[in-house]
Amino acid sequence: MNAVPAPVVLSVVVFVALMTAGRWLLVDETASDRLINRTFSWNLLGLLLYEVVVAMHRPDLGPRLYLGCGLLALASFYGLARLVDGADVATVHRRQRRYDAMAAAVAVSLIVVAPVLQWAWRIDYVEVVWTLSALPGAFCGLLFGRACVRELRAGGVAVREKLTFAVLLAFSVYWSISMTIMVGRSLAGTPPSEPGKAWAVAAVLMFSAVTLLAVIPLVAALMARTGWDQTGRACRRLRPLWRDLTAVVPEVVLAEDHSAPREATSQLYRMTVEIWDALLHLKPYVPASSEPGSPESIDNDVRHYAFQVALAVRAKRDGSTPASNSAVAGTAQAEVRDRAAEFRFLLELARLWPGAVAAVDYRSIGVQTPTIAAVSQ
Repeated sequence: MNAVPAPVVLSVVVFVALMTAGRWLLVDETASDRLINRTFSWNLLGLLLYEVVVAMHRPDLGPRLYLGCGLLALASFYGLARLVDGADVATVHRRQRRYDAMAAAVAVSLIVVAPVLQWAWRIDYVEVVWTLSALPGAFCGLLFGRACVRELRAGGVAVREKLTFAVLLAFSVYWSISMTIMVGRSLAGTPPSEPGKAWAVAAVLMFSAVTLLAVIPLVAALMARTGWDQTGRACRRLRPLWRDLTAVVPEVVLAEDHSAPREATSQLYRMTVEIWDALLHLKPYVPASSEPGSPESIDNDVRHYAFQVALAVRAKRDGSTPASNSAVAGTAQAEVRDRAAEFRFLLELARLWPGAVAAVDYRSIGVQTPTIAAVSQ
């Protein structure tokens, strides 16, 4: 601990504290999320207690508190490693209680037994426990490494996920090697609490890299909460089109369960379904002379289709009589269409929608109708 400058330790502590607090608030849905949060929390508490007791001029107590919290963090980390390696998720809580109980028993012994052994038999119990803790630590690294190799060799893994697994693999290799070296140095007479400046700096750097990986889900959760993720941005792009269509065809709006939280994904799904239903209902109001054609041809002329939908919206709003319903069946949305293509089509339609509405408004007051492209600009 003393090998790392205090400002560096303080910076890491502040960063980890903010990240951990954010994860407990926003990333706490799965068992693996909670185990990650517990691991960081115990490590953070150990660092804080160490600095506090050293500042209180109790350097003998600092390593014991730090190691005790580290053992509880190791218990959570071990449970996470077992889970990542394929252990049964249904029994994760029962397994974790055993790991926590063993770690807590050893942590208490560091406070109670260590001073007695040091005074009576000159046995440095803290260094013994610290050395032995490297064994389950190295095993955790092996479990993580095996899981990362398995994921990297699997097909259909995105590049970003491969990069994440590659960093975790590097961490697992470093962790296993460092634990093995720590045991060897301890047997050679160098206590684990004094790893040397090089190993201490490497540990801080690797811990910072893993912390940055843990921040990624937090950033994603924050973006989802603020609506700045991909789904939230899509909802904002579709909202003007959805609002205008459902205003004239309110019967397509689905019943909403207000007791459940409104997630962006479910909200986007509702909006797309309601937009397609509204387009289908508006079909009879499209002038016969300006039929947009079948759904397959719509993708080739989105601008024209946007203009026709705007005409239909205005016609229904003005109380015009719809055409025969026989024309609807030929242009109904086909279920066999590619969902991704449908979604891209709706986004393009939403982008052109303000221009189409403006073009229809120009036309309704007798002004020469500009092109939709000109109005969109």
